[in-house]
Amino acid sequence: MVWLIVLAFPVFFGAMWAGIVSFLSWASGWRTLARVYACEIPESFDGKRLVLVTLGRGRFPRVHYRGMLWAEFGTDTLWLKPHVLFRWAHPPLAIPRSVAIVEERRGLLRRFISLHTKADEMISFHMHPRQFGWPEDIEAPASGD
Repeated sequence: MVWLIVLAFPVFFGAMWAGIVSFLSWASGWRTLARVYACEIPESFDGKRLVLVTLGRGRFPRVHYRGMLWAEFGTDTLWLKPHVLFRWAHPPLAIPRSVAIVEERRGLLRRFISLHTKADEMISFHMHPRQFGWPEDIEAPASGD
């Protein structure tokens, strides 16, 4: 009986992990973006870990990818590579700069960068301004925002 529990636990844990990671991919909108922007990361990838970044549809719910996402802001592409534990449900993304819509916004306590794409403008990344690599693309916050 004990051997059954010992064998069943990893299977149960793996199934729970796969279910949770799949749900997060769907809830954040990553799965929708992956249909358009999924890619293979180039060998020259030299991304920085994003500590304060969220992704979601609208304001709530948002999935926090704290320290689980690496980004490289190339001259014409934003490369996003999730941690290996999330990668099966979160494939790497290559978002062209030409489809990125970037705004600086004011939150309750701090300013943040909101990055939307033309694939689905409801899905947005929110990140700290110091983590954003294309400062010339930032639109100023609206006066009523």
